Order: sequence, then C-alpha cells, then structure tokens
Amino acid sequence: MSIGREFFADIYALHGHRCPMSTLGGRLGRAATAHVDSLRRRAVYHIDTCALDGIRVATGCHEIRVVDEGRHVLDLFDDRNGRGVRVALRPEALAIAGEYRRLDDALDRDRAGLDPTTLAARQSEVNQVLDKVLEQLWTLPDEVLLEIAPTELDPVTLLER
Repeated sequence: MSIGREFFADIYALHGHRCPMSTLGGRLGRAATAHVDSLRRRAVYHIDTCALDGIRVATGCHEIRVVDEGRHVLDLFDDRNGRGVRVALRPEALAIAGEYRRLDDALDRDRAGLDPTTLAARQSEVNQVLDKVLEQLWTLPDEVLLEIAPTELDPVTLLER
C-alpha cells in the first residue's frame, strides 16, 4: 500500500507537529478503513495517545471512544451491525517509534543544563532520527507494523465501557 505524503501532512496539520504516534495512528486507521466499508463507522482506541489524531484523519471518525487500557489497539466497526476489524500495533512498530521517543525524552530532561552549541547538536540529532523514523513508518508494509483481524463487536457494549 502506497500512502501519499499529503495524507501524513494532513495528520500533522491536525496534530500540530510531526510525531511517530500520530503517524502510526494514520497507519492503523488506513488499514482499518480498508476492511470496514461503511460510512457509519465507529472507532474505539484502547489507549490515549497522539495516535488518535492520525486515526481521526484516516477514518473520518472525529469522536473516538477511548478506553484507556494501555493497548495500542483500534476497533473500527459498522455501527449498524457490529462487523468490523481490530488493528493493533506490532512490537516492531513501537520499537521504531521508541527510538525517537528515547532521544527526545533525554533531550527534554537535559535541556536546561546544555550550552547552546550542545543543545543545537542534540536537537539536530533528534530531528535526524525523527526523519528516519517517520520515513520507516510511512513506507514499511502493514504486515511489519500492524496485526489485522476481522471481528464482530457489540457496538453498544463497546461504546459504553
């Protein structure tokens, strides 16, 4: 599946910045919509992360039910009949995103104690890793990043949790 860069640009415009998790949310949502044909789609995501903005752009579901269970799992279903799909991030996807997250968190932690030259060098390194990580997340096949399984969901129960 080839996804155009403008798709990710739309995600980043909504989200306010480029990041791996909003990118992965877009990948989750794109994969899910390929399996749920209905325009009456409903979404449930099982963790409150930046991925939500990517899911919104990809699915058109602006009201996503968040059940914060700490799982990177998207349930997308036709709210008329409960037929849908469950799409989860594979550990490989989270490892790729984590490469950037570790560097960015370390920079945030150290920022106040860094001289301007060191800060600029570290920020440049973080930006280079972000570019590399995003390129991977844009282009790797779904099979590497996602687990996709059709499912029958009880929409009422799922949305009320």
